[in-house]
Formats: sequence, structure tokens, C-alpha cells
Amino acid sequence: MTVTVESRPTPKERFSAIHRALRDRICLLIYPPGTARSEAELAREFGVSRTPMRRVMQALENEGLIETTPNVGSMVTSVELKSLRDAYALRMKLAELLGDLNPASMLDAITATLRELLAECQPLSGQVDVRALAQISHRLQDEILHLSGNAEYRQVSEVLYYKTIRAYLEILPELNWPAEVAAQADEITEILASLAAGDIRAVGFIRRNHIARTLNRITSFMLGDHD
Repeated sequence: MTVTVESRPTPKERFSAIHRALRDRICLLIYPPGTARSEAELAREFGVSRTPMRRVMQALENEGLIETTPNVGSMVTSVELKSLRDAYALRMKLAELLGDLNPASMLDAITATLRELLAECQPLSGQVDVRALAQISHRLQDEILHLSGNAEYRQVSEVLYYKTIRAYLEILPELNWPAEVAAQADEITEILASLAAGDIRAVGFIRRNHIARTLNRITSFMLGDHD
């Protein structure tokens, strides 16, 4: 008789899972700016000791998503316009480097996923679902990072993406929803065309232009030019 032994997640896997879960809660505004969460409370929720939870909270603080104050706890940070502009400017420069830093050569799996994401955009034009569009954006970001074999590039780009995307998601319900869905679908379509031509550098510039247009919409909204 064969006995199947279930493997337990490693400490690194457990850290990654908790980190992703809390990062998603912050970026999807389940924890909006100003939300306070204690290390002990979260440790109980995820069934871990306070030591690994402390590491997760430190990572989130390093990414600018929370701020920890002694005797108060951890609070989700708000988005300040100048800091946001600086982060977006760096994201744009990094996007331009995509094809120059050890670009990936196996594109079939990435292309297949992007086609799935494009199909998921279609039903959203007629229904407002911020979390669904956010998940498409998150998965697109992951696939774009897979186009680079440079681990440091991927790490920095990922941190900046999650630091900035929540500002966009916060105002998304106030924007022209069909236009936002169309913009996301157009970006994926353009990237697919560039991948079909084997031009990863073009993907980086498509991404750069999309990031710039998103920043323009956020800036206009935050400065009161959206009426």
C-alpha cells in the first residue's frame, strides 16, 4: 500500500504566501489607507508565530505599504503625490530596460496567459468589478516580469508596481470604467503583437507608455481635474 505524505510549506513558502495575501489586501483596498493591524492579530489569523509575521510586516514596511509605530502597531500608509510621481518615473525607466536585461526566449506560455487575460477583459466592459480588473493587472505584471531573466530587475519592478497600483485602484471607480477596461485590453493586445514579432524591447516601451498614461489620469484626479 502506498502512503501519501502531504508536504508542509517551507518557511520561505509560508512567508511568501502571507506576504502576498497582505499585499493584495492593501492594494485591493480591503485594507484602505489608515487601517491598523497588529502583528499578534495577524499571526493568529494565519496560524504562525509572531516571529515570521514580524518578517512579513518588515517587508511590507520596506515596500512603503505600511508604517509601524512602537506601542501603536502597523498602519497602511496613504499615497502622497510627489512620492507617487517619483515611483512612477522609476517604473517608466525600468520598463524601457525590459528587453536589455537578459530577455526570456520561451514566450509560448506567456503568450497563452496574455490571451487568457485579454479574454477576461471582454465581459468587464459592461460591469464594474475593480477587483477583477486589478487581478488582471497583477497577472499581467507577473507575466511581463517573466520576460526578464534578471532577478534584481524583477524584484525592484515588483515592489514599485505594488507601491503605485493602489493609487490607481483607489480612484478607478470614479473614472470612465469602459475606457479603463479598454485601455487594459489595448495594452495586452499591443504586447501580444510585439511578442508575436519576438520584440521584447517593444513590450517594454508599450508598458512604459501605459504607465505614463495611468500616472496622468491619477495626477489629474488627485489635482481635481476630473470633473
